[in-house]
Amino acid sequence: MEFITYLLKVSTCLLVFYGSYMIFLKNLSFFKANRVYLLATLSLSFIIPLLKFERSPDLAVVPFFNGYIPAEQITSRALAPISLNNEVNTLSLSGLVFCLYLLVAVLLLWRGLSKIRQITKFIDTDFVRVNGLKVIYKKSGFVNCSFFNYVFIDKTGLTPENIQILLKHEEVHARQLHSLDKLIMVVCKALLWFNPIIYWYEMALEEVNEFEADAVTANVYSAGPYAGLLIELATKTQLNPVLHYFSRYSLKGRITMLCRTASGANLKWSYLSVVPLLICLSWLFAFKVPDVSMKRETGSSDFIVLLDAGHGGKDNGVMAGGFLEKDLTLALLQKVNAIAKERKLKVINTRNTDHYLSLKDRVNTQGDLLLSLHVNQDVDAKVNGIQLVLGNAGGDKTKAEKLKHISYQFYKNLQGLSGIGINNVPKEVKGLYILDKSKVPALILELGYLTHREDRHYLTDPSKQQELATAIVNSILDYRKTLK
Repeated sequence: MEFITYLLKVSTCLLVFYGSYMIFLKNLSFFKANRVYLLATLSLSFIIPLLKFERSPDLAVVPFFNGYIPAEQITSRALAPISLNNEVNTLSLSGLVFCLYLLVAVLLLWRGLSKIRQITKFIDTDFVRVNGLKVIYKKSGFVNCSFFNYVFIDKTGLTPENIQILLKHEEVHARQLHSLDKLIMVVCKALLWFNPIIYWYEMALEEVNEFEADAVTANVYSAGPYAGLLIELATKTQLNPVLHYFSRYSLKGRITMLCRTASGANLKWSYLSVVPLLICLSWLFAFKVPDVSMKRETGSSDFIVLLDAGHGGKDNGVMAGGFLEKDLTLALLQKVNAIAKERKLKVINTRNTDHYLSLKDRVNTQGDLLLSLHVNQDVDAKVNGIQLVLGNAGGDKTKAEKLKHISYQFYKNLQGLSGIGINNVPKEVKGLYILDKSKVPALILELGYLTHREDRHYLTDPSKQQELATAIVNSILDYRKTLK
């Protein structure tokens, strides 16, 4: 779904840039500049939605005890990702839409490649070199067209002068690498096949290429005979979309442009219209407003904890000893809620009952801290203990600093529990959706191993659950004190 959203943002950029082209630039005779504009804005439309700019506010912290805790005690080296069995894989509506999109994109790309292959079959045939062009004379299929420096001509009914005019036209296409534009559009149309703007872009780009070739050719040969040849060789059907046909595209527009007076140099300022468009689109898609929760004061009642009981509904999670992970995490969530309410700590639960939630539903709420409760398992029944699992901050120093303090506060409070151990090195992993996609610092708390006898007894004992819930709330409150 994120990729589809990205493509919609690309489409929005294309629409804005194309609208500007039609309003300010289309009728100008600066054909090279128009081509540069179209290719550049096409590239920028794919790049802008990928850019991410954010100014991270400074994070002030208070000392732990009488000094800062050494970083070595609360960070770790990267370990191999763990399997949390977070969700049952299901093919959602968005998944079906993406599969349909991908199928059409692959078919269109294959079609484009097959058209190129049709051309390559003729490249090894006999040709005549003329001014750097490789001219191939043929009477059927695609004729009077070019692909890079290969020109395919049907001499039937053409005078030597007409052939020279045609070759001059195709020479411009070859020297300016206009066929490269065709290949770029094959890929772009495959990616954005659902968006009509990309086809308008293709027509505009092809039109500019033809205008440029016409202008150079008409400068060598008189415009009258050249326009007559265009009409004489006019073709209504484009047999191959990656070829430049001499007289096929926008015939009326090309003849009109041949007779039009060249644009004045002062009109080149029109290209500055792209600057405000770049600023607006970059601000819309690339700049991220910093989370206001980062600026809340110490002890603020607005501090919000997002509490997630892992699994639920059709997703049982870990099963061992007659117990289900989804039941244990929900039971602990309810105890944490009760204690948090007494301590004036605001908590928002992702689920309060035994029902299924997608991963996206677990991270789409704003807050200050996301805590996801889980229970672990291992084929080795001797493996035990609580494990803190952190995501990668992705270069965000503020988020990394917060994760450092979160992990320390939880370790400090949980290590004092009797009856269950805790791993003193938090595990940092990549590829876990709930950690990677959370907009706020997120922590997965593996409460113990249901496959370990002592851990299982601890996790299923109501009094021990109460102790564990109290330690969790204390950890959150201690972390809140570190924020300014």
